[in-house]
Amino acid sequence: MKTKYLLSIVFAILFISTVVAQTKPLPTLAGTWYQSSSGYVRMELGTSAGFKTSGVAKSAITYGIAKVKGKWLYRNSNAVTQLTDRRPAFVLVSQSEVSMQAIALVRMDVKKNEREAQYCEAGAWTGVKEEDKNIVPLTVTRIPDSDNLTITPTADLPDGEYLLITNAGKGYNGYDFGVKHPG
Repeated sequence: MKTKYLLSIVFAILFISTVVAQTKPLPTLAGTWYQSSSGYVRMELGTSAGFKTSGVAKSAITYGIAKVKGKWLYRNSNAVTQLTDRRPAFVLVSQSEVSMQAIALVRMDVKKNEREAQYCEAGAWTGVKEEDKNIVPLTVTRIPDSDNLTITPTADLPDGEYLLITNAGKGYNGYDFGVKHPG
């Protein structure tokens, strides 16, 4: 009887210590962090290398019926950070309040030596509208009693290049990363 009691205490202690060991404290340094199985990895801020428009001539010939598209450009065909998670989780650690509505994940088109994120479409008759065909749906939640947010795609991401924008009001600067699944 005493042996069973002692064994159950030992197993309880081992279980609790395993759960506590798996709970990693949040980073304290402001920024965006990828939540890997081994801990938090700081993401590097990617900035746009410029922008380009396409369809201007076609729009002019059709008197504005055809639309002009605007695209933000990013250097290199791949981001430095490459992930294998199908549904990566991120934590935004902030020193000030951030709107949960200002968070966006954009799938980028890969070209030979650059990546592009289409951001708008304009027509003489329809005006300018933000392009949302490359926007990936997210679940964004506020960590209680903080300005920090958790950010997770609502579905598995296919292989590709992405840009996580944490303040849409400041344009298309964000944290770029690629997803490449093993196998």
